[in-house]
Amino acid sequence: MIEALALSASAAALAAAVALFRRSARAERAARRDVLADCAALLDGGALTVDQAGYGVLRGRFAGREVALRPFAEQLAFRRLPQLWLVTTVRTPIETAASIDVLRRPTGTEFYSPGEGLPERVAPPASWPQDARVRGSAGCAALLARLEAPLAATLADPRIKDVFVAPGGVRVVSQLRQGERGSYLIFRDSVFAGARATPDEAARALGLALELSTAAGAIPERRDAIAA
Repeated sequence: MIEALALSASAAALAAAVALFRRSARAERAARRDVLADCAALLDGGALTVDQAGYGVLRGRFAGREVALRPFAEQLAFRRLPQLWLVTTVRTPIETAASIDVLRRPTGTEFYSPGEGLPERVAPPASWPQDARVRGSAGCAALLARLEAPLAATLADPRIKDVFVAPGGVRVVSQLRQGERGSYLIFRDSVFAGARATPDEAARALGLALELSTAAGAIPERRDAIAA
C-alpha cells in the first residue's frame, strides 16, 4: 500500500513537472514570436514570419524602402551576459561598388558579422571608437569617407554592435535587451526581461539605418516607380 502511494505520488510529481515544462516551452515560443508584434503597424504591408529559432521577423516598407527587423539571441562571448540583438536591414541601391563592415568590441565570436569575408583591414578614423574593427572591399576609401561623420555619432552609442554597408543596402546590429544576470549565472539560461520591442525602439532602429543609407549614397527611387 505504501509503495503504491509512493508510486502514485511520483507519477503525479512527474506529470506536474512535464506540464510545467510544456507551459514554459509554450510561453518561450510565444515570447520569441512576439518580440516585434507591437511594431508591425510601423511598416507599409508589414508581415510577421517566424524564423528557425522561433523569433518573429518583421518585413515591409518604411519611408518608401524595403526593410526587415529580425531579433536573435547570442551568448557565445566569454564573460558577458547573453544578448538579444536586433538586426535592422534597409534594402536599397547605394551608389558604390564597395562594402564596409564596422564591428564594435570584437571578441571573435560574432558569427553574424560579415567583416571576416572582406579583404582589407582599415584603421578606424580618429572620430570613431578605437575598439572598432573596420574591414572593407577593395576601393572602399570613398565609401568610408562618406560614412566617417555620420558613423562617428552612431558608434558613440554603446548599443550599436555592427554596421554593414554594401551596394544593396545597410544592415545595423544593435542591442535590444541584455540577459538577466541571475538566470544566466545560476542556470546558464538566457532570459530577456521585457524582450518585446516597443514601436519607438523599432522606429529609432529603422530611422538610423535609413540615415546611414542616405549618407552612404542611397539612390533615390524614381517617382514613376513609387507611383506604380
